[in-house]
Amino acid sequence: MTKKDGFDLEKKRKHKKFGCLFICALIFLFGCQERRKEPGVENSMRQNPVQESAEYDNSMQENPGVKVTFFDVGKGDAILIETREYTLLIDAGYDKTYGVIRDYLAKQEIEKLDYLVITHFDKDHVGGADRVVSEFEVGEILQPDYASDGGQYQEYRAVLEEKKLQPVLVTESMQFSLDGADFYIYPPQKKTYEEEDNDFSLTVSMAYGERSFLFAGDCEEERLDELLLQTEFDLSHDVLKVPHHGKKEDNSREFLERVAPEAAVITCSSEEPASKKLCNMLDELGTQVYLTSDGTVTCLCDGKNLEMSVAP
Repeated sequence: MTKKDGFDLEKKRKHKKFGCLFICALIFLFGCQERRKEPGVENSMRQNPVQESAEYDNSMQENPGVKVTFFDVGKGDAILIETREYTLLIDAGYDKTYGVIRDYLAKQEIEKLDYLVITHFDKDHVGGADRVVSEFEVGEILQPDYASDGGQYQEYRAVLEEKKLQPVLVTESMQFSLDGADFYIYPPQKKTYEEEDNDFSLTVSMAYGERSFLFAGDCEEERLDELLLQTEFDLSHDVLKVPHHGKKEDNSREFLERVAPEAAVITCSSEEPASKKLCNMLDELGTQVYLTSDGTVTCLCDGKNLEMSVAP
């Protein structure tokens, strides 16, 4: 072998070694980038993560199956669930924010609510209920079995009496289905709580196809313990209406870990924001967080995919 041949062979070896190193570097680089896309272990396991509306095709907009609207009513709850043929309203916000609900229903030409669920009787949940019942046909009203001396509750009761409507007092778990959406209402398990209103919150679970939603009212520590200990339904859900406007409880972390939501909606206001510690917990879980303080939040679901959007 000549000197030139030896040089050429050595040169080829160096090129081969450099090529291997270069390929290994590329594999490492893209592997790190791929891992950085995944905010948490839970999201890395999901085959159909939540989509933002700007990235999704038009088919979901045209035929969502189920549409859930979390209205921007300040630090209060008003959540409308629409299937192809039915409507269900969970809470009615404040008396002063009723117009948000009324205007939406009018725009969508909705004249009847098949179900009205009042989770509990605080003014930010029952405040607009009297006007909803006065101005719209309501099929069945579900509420917890306790009384309140609050002014907004009394106005709501007066309208029910005026229209001769008898609400269903939910004392035992109940189930029903609307266009393939399966609902499970889980009532408070005690007659008295340290927190006199919030822990009486009815909890609503909805499953549609492969997806599930949990609406946790204003549940505080005692009520969250009940949810953690119950065995009637699986606490894991894809979308969570965070309890009590994002207030942190001592058992919030355990509750959030058990629910393990892909998306969480916090009904709050700029003046009364959610707990930063609780938001950090959701971030650690890889959960996408939506705040009604940024505008009305809408979720479309076809039974397999979810699309979230916010309208200021």
